Amino acid sequence: MKSAFILFLWPLVIHLNANAFQGKKVLDYRDQAYESNIKTIQLIPEGNSIQNRISPAIKKLSDGPGLILEFDDLNNDADYFFVRFIHCNADWTPSDLRANMYLNTVNEFEIEDFEFSQESKIPYVHYKFRLPDFKVPGNYLAIVYRDRKKDDLILSKQFMVYENQVGVGATIGMSSSVGDRQSHQRVEVTMNYGNLNSLDPRMDFKVIVRQNQRSDRQLMLSPTFINENDKVIRYQNLGEQNDFPGGNEFRYFDLSTINFKGRNVVDAGFIDNRPYAKLATDEKRSDSYFHTLDLNGQFYIRDLESGGVAATTSEYIQTTFSLKTEQSEDEYYVLGGFNHWQKTPQSKLKWNPLSEVYETEYLLKQGWYDYAYTAEHDLNVFERSFFQTENTYEVFIYFRPVGARGDQLVGYGRVDYNNRR
Repeated sequence: MKSAFILFLWPLVIHLNANAFQGKKVLDYRDQAYESNIKTIQLIPEGNSIQNRISPAIKKLSDGPGLILEFDDLNNDADYFFVRFIHCNADWTPSDLRANMYLNTVNEFEIEDFEFSQESKIPYVHYKFRLPDFKVPGNYLAIVYRDRKKDDLILSKQFMVYENQVGVGATIGMSSSVGDRQSHQRVEVTMNYGNLNSLDPRMDFKVIVRQNQRSDRQLMLSPTFINENDKVIRYQNLGEQNDFPGGNEFRYFDLSTINFKGRNVVDAGFIDNRPYAKLATDEKRSDSYFHTLDLNGQFYIRDLESGGVAATTSEYIQTTFSLKTEQSEDEYYVLGGFNHWQKTPQSKLKWNPLSEVYETEYLLKQGWYDYAYTAEHDLNVFERSFFQTENTYEVFIYFRPVGARGDQLVGYGRVDYNNRR
C-alpha cells in the first residue's frame, strides 16, 4: 500500500535576484498574497449562488459566465490597484505568447469597483473586477499590483480558459492495486482529438487530472493506447500511476454569525472589541467511513446578521484551530481552499505545552469553511482515506500545435464522484 500520495509536482517558478531576500516582492506563479493585509482572495464564475462561490476558476473561451476576481484590503482607505495577465503553459511556466496575442487591448486594467466595509470592527476595502475576454485558451495568471508599479505586487491568482476542441471522457473507480482498493480512487481518461492535427500525439498532448481544486492533488497521466487513425488516446494505466487517495469528507465550521456559536465553534466573542472564535478541538478521524455533506474543501462568505451584502458587512474573526495528538517531530498543517492548500508558516500547527494540543490562528471573514489536517510524512494520518468519499475531479487537456508558442487548453471535463446532492 502506498504510504503517501504521489503527485505531479508543478515546477515552482520564482524569479530570484539579489534583492529577493531583502524584502523585495518576488512573483510566484501560484495563488499568493504578497501583503499580509490582503485577505479572502476569490476568483469565481459570475453569479450569487453558493455553487458559483465554490466553483473552480475556469471559463469557456467564447461563451458562458465570466470570471470575477474579489479580495479585501484591511485598510481604511482605497488604493489604486491594477491587473495584468500572463499566459502560462500546462506546468504554469510563462509561455512565449505576447500579450497582444491573447488580449484585445492593453495588458493593464484598473480596478475601479470597490466598496468600504460597513461598521466592521476591522475596517477593509472590498475590491471586485470582471476579467476581460481572451483570444487564446490556456492557463493564465492574474497579477494585481499598486500604482502601475508592476513590481509592487499585491496578489497573484491562477485561472483557466478552455475551448472544447477534443472529446473528453473520464471515469472513476476503485484502485487496481489490491492493497489500495478501499482507500484510493482510480481515474481513467479517453480522448478523441479528431479536430486537431498532431504529428506526435504522445508528446503534443498533456492530460492533467485535479481533485477538489487542490494544487497538491493533481496528476499528469501517461497514455496507454494511441490510435492515430481514429485519433483516440486512452489513459488507463493499471498500476498506481492513475490513483488518488479518496481522502475523507472535509471537516467544517460555521462563522456566519458572531452573536452565537456556529457549527463546530466552541467559543466566540470579543477581545478589545475584536471578534474571535475558537473551533472545537479536533482529533484523528475514525477508521470507519461516515458520509457528511461538505464543500469539497472550499468556502463561501456569509453574514447571517446584517441582511446586507456579505462582501462588505462581514466581520474578520481571529479563528483558532486546535488538534489533539501526540507531540511529534513531524510537521502538521491545516489546509483548505481558504489558504490555497499551501503549507506555509501560518498553516503549520505549533505545539502548545499548556493545553497539550497543536494550534494555529487565521484571520477569517465570516462564512462557512471546509478544512483538513495533514502531516509532512503521512498525508492521511489524521483524516484517513476511503474509496467511498465524495470528490470532484477535473480533467484538463493541453495541446501544443507545431510552431506554437505555448500550451493551449483544448479540452475540459468534470466528474462528481459519489455525488449525493
